[in-house]
Amino acid sequence: MGPRDCGMKAVNISAGMRSLSECLQQIKSLLAWADLVDAEGKRRTLLSFRIDHHTEDDLRNQCGFFLKTAMDLHEILNDEGQTSLSLAVQSRLKKRLLRLEEDFGKLNLTERFIKV
Repeated sequence: MGPRDCGMKAVNISAGMRSLSECLQQIKSLLAWADLVDAEGKRRTLLSFRIDHHTEDDLRNQCGFFLKTAMDLHEILNDEGQTSLSLAVQSRLKKRLLRLEEDFGKLNLTERFIKV
């Protein structure tokens, strides 16, 4: 791998972290929207409107993207021979990735998609 490839990995890591953070915000927005739709459905009156949405599909897609991107980032960050980043930068990025994954975990999405 040449120096250009290492530079591209650093750019990909940065873009991946940004994508992961944006994806997490999108998931939170979709969850808020789903809560609003559920609340509207429960207090339906003659004047209420019906919201047709695909929130669950969008949520599944965003969750899949989040998990795939997180796995890709772990693979890049843990392959020390394949990156030109210093150990300090790698450590900082790993901590940021773990924080994003913890925030994702706190959303308790597993129960939403895995019905027992």
